[in-house]
Amino acid sequence: MQSSPQAQFKWIMLYQCHLTKFVILRPLSSKRAAEVVFQLLDIFLLFGAPAILQSDNGSEFTAHVITELKDLWPDLIIVHGKPRHPQSQGSVERANGDIKDMLIAWMSGNNTQDWSIGLRFVQNMKNSGYHYHSGIQHTPYKAMFGCDPIPSPLTRREREITQERKRAREAQLSQAERMVKRSRLDSKTGEVGDNVAVHIPLVDRGRVGARNILGVIVDRDENDLYTIAVKSGIIKTKYSRNQFDLRPQKLLTQSDVKQDEQVSLRQALKSTATCGQGFLQCGCGKGEKNCSTNRVIVTRLSASVTVDVITV
Repeated sequence: MQSSPQAQFKWIMLYQCHLTKFVILRPLSSKRAAEVVFQLLDIFLLFGAPAILQSDNGSEFTAHVITELKDLWPDLIIVHGKPRHPQSQGSVERANGDIKDMLIAWMSGNNTQDWSIGLRFVQNMKNSGYHYHSGIQHTPYKAMFGCDPIPSPLTRREREITQERKRAREAQLSQAERMVKRSRLDSKTGEVGDNVAVHIPLVDRGRVGARNILGVIVDRDENDLYTIAVKSGIIKTKYSRNQFDLRPQKLLTQSDVKQDEQVSLRQALKSTATCGQGFLQCGCGKGEKNCSTNRVIVTRLSASVTVDVITV
């Protein structure tokens, strides 16, 4: 951490139990042997000395002062890794990467650069239930002490958040299942001869035009695309099941439609009373030029009035 010193601290010492994977993190102001030994003594007096103390080949670990540890613990065996061979302590090297990532995440989440304090939280997260070790089939904390740690208020809150998110996910899955069931009921397969209400897009609909146009199913292909006919002819576009609603009444039969002529949806709307996007429409449905009743419906904005046609 020399590029990001915090107060007098520039280094991190990682002490890991090889069996339980339990880690202890300590900030160091230097790599001098005296400071390293001081921290090791503190750990040994708290947890007891290990049978074997393994380290890399750094000078701070091979210094003569560390060998004095054997005077206090004669059964302690000190083992050094191969020079420039991090694979000899691979477990610790992997832990280094995890701790670095966790420390960066902690600093970012708490918006602080005080990593010497964050080490204690990272140590707790690394040893507790956040990191279940597949190799030992336990968390490091439980492997070391034989029980799970008492959850802190922060840990409890995070577990509550996790549980609430799990409930929300289950509720969302339940909602999705209900929507699928309702969709299956609402989207009943249409059969040839069924009356349908085809939805009219806003771009094709007049200002006071109907939202749907009545049609009848005349064909359904292998891709479940429907051919629908209206009074003026067969609509050129094929429709999927979600683009129309089935009507229980039989108001229109196949004999009522022109099956020998194809029309677009806009052309089909022109033959209706609201005449699609137009403003003039004959009340008899034959158009202004061929009107037999001499009456037209004038559609303007949201009002409709009936006027007489005077032929000059």
